Amino acid sequence: MCVAMLIGTLCGVVPAVAQNIDTESLWERGNTLYTAGDYNGALAVYDSIQKEGLVSAKLFYNMGNANFKSGKIGEAILYYNKAQKLAPADGDVAYNLAYANSFVKDKINLVPEFFLKTWLGKVGNLMSSDAWAVGSLVGLAIALAAGLVYALGARRRVRKSGFVVCLVAGVLTLAMMCFAAAERRQILDCSEAVVVSSAAAVKSSPDRTSKDIFILHEGTKVKVLDIYGAWNEIRIADGNEGWIASSAILPID
Repeated sequence: MCVAMLIGTLCGVVPAVAQNIDTESLWERGNTLYTAGDYNGALAVYDSIQKEGLVSAKLFYNMGNANFKSGKIGEAILYYNKAQKLAPADGDVAYNLAYANSFVKDKINLVPEFFLKTWLGKVGNLMSSDAWAVGSLVGLAIALAAGLVYALGARRRVRKSGFVVCLVAGVLTLAMMCFAAAERRQILDCSEAVVVSSAAAVKSSPDRTSKDIFILHEGTKVKVLDIYGAWNEIRIADGNEGWIASSAILPID
């Protein structure tokens, strides 16, 4: 599917956490407004669902699409990131996020990361935290069963096989538990944010009269280090830090 088509594709299924009749009718109304080209109207309906706490990756994905169609690149990237936190393995979300990021004016060089950390992050994103947790339970059950075979097996070959399976399943279970915990921490992490102002000055201190260090534009992702009044201390991908007005960014929570 081409990029333009993918950006325009909605998730037409009611979010799993939003199964009551009123929410279902709101969901359908939002999708109908989107299809009719009333993207702001669709956003208003989707936002009313969000305010009820009935969030899901599908809802955030649709909100990202509607914001993109409305020309709000910052908000689109914000909601695609929200969707990706809940569904890290979703290819449509990743594709639309990458496409939206291509419109961001700030081209920031990433600080080199140790290859093993990068690889582990990619593996962890293959499944959600719930999927990793279920996998770890299955692995634990296999390890326990193999342990019983090792302890109670009458033949040496059977006991040896039980030991090997128990050891492998135990290691895989531990790895999956670690991935589940890491994905869970990522979901709960509220330190990342997206610039939603068309342009925002990053200051040397939390004061409007302080020196401008650099300018960030709509859609740039930042990490929030500290909050002081109406200012947030941030770090961008290349390691540069400074203070930005809280009103210029929205958290990926």
